[in-house]
Amino acid sequence: MSGNLSRAWKVLLATIALLVGTIGLKIPVFAGTISDTVTYAGDVNALALPEGTFVVVNYNRYVHADAFVNTSNTFLTKLGNPPILPANVEAYFGITRLVYFASLWDHPLVLEAAIIYDAVQDANIGNMPVYNANGHGLGPQRITNGLYDPTVFFVYGLIVEPKTERFLGFSSYFFLPLGNFDKFNVINFASPHQFTWTPQLEYAEGLEKFVPGLKGFWLDVIANASIHSDGNPNFAIAGVGQFNNLTEDNSYNIQAFLSYYYSHAGYLAVGIEKSWGGDQIMSGGVLGAMFGPTLWLKDDYLRGHVEAVFPVTTDFHVAFDVAHDFEREGNFRQDVIAEVRLTKFFVPTQPEK
Repeated sequence: MSGNLSRAWKVLLATIALLVGTIGLKIPVFAGTISDTVTYAGDVNALALPEGTFVVVNYNRYVHADAFVNTSNTFLTKLGNPPILPANVEAYFGITRLVYFASLWDHPLVLEAAIIYDAVQDANIGNMPVYNANGHGLGPQRITNGLYDPTVFFVYGLIVEPKTERFLGFSSYFFLPLGNFDKFNVINFASPHQFTWTPQLEYAEGLEKFVPGLKGFWLDVIANASIHSDGNPNFAIAGVGQFNNLTEDNSYNIQAFLSYYYSHAGYLAVGIEKSWGGDQIMSGGVLGAMFGPTLWLKDDYLRGHVEAVFPVTTDFHVAFDVAHDFEREGNFRQDVIAEVRLTKFFVPTQPEK
């Protein structure tokens, strides 16, 4: 088949593939790409903990998406779909982090590793002009649950001044392409065998020294960039062909929080998050000859956050994050994101002076 294949033949081919259930898509719901560092307001303040501290953190996240928002060059748009497709996706994610506090050149150095698991209850992109045997658009679908891409990373304390309420940390995240990805599974949450490096800066500043009436108020800014390697094609039609190449632009993310500390470790925060970039372009192969270079997903959203941390005891904290996508392009619009974080601290006993 040549690149001049008519749109009608393209739609017919996709329709046949859906009818026999042999279409394979990669549709991550957790993020448009693998780059979420799960950083809360106030996290950088933990750099004040003593060397030798060990921390176990468990995250439990629920995500609901109500629409898939296309752009002009996405694969679904090339099949004749409207800009917004109704969707229903419910997913659960569990993240376990192990954290150890060391030091390097008289500055804190935090070493961390994380394992992520996903479990999807329902996934559907409906009302499309192509349907499967059940009469639904791209769902309900067979979904791969299991291991997400594990992560190793470190945080280095550039400025750690608890008395003047100022912190600046540099982090470096390495997302390892070891998750359960299969291009012939309809929905994957792991990356398509891509390695991602995410350098990040975390800044926190107490505001009382600037405005005396703002005792307990802090400003947090978190900014990162994600650099993605090429990956395996993440769209294939069994028995017909696939895209041979997948490239992805850098992703960028910035968050800003205003926090109020009602106790030494407990706070309430509101924040805004903006992400952009991360365009995944599929090309080459039989499908590349049919459709040309084609955008699949991207990171482009504006999201609001409400966070809270409650110290149950001095060494056990419970935190909450509730978020909502105000704007989204090129991916699922997540109307509800709710997360509970449990943190257990093992702080070494300090010798008496």
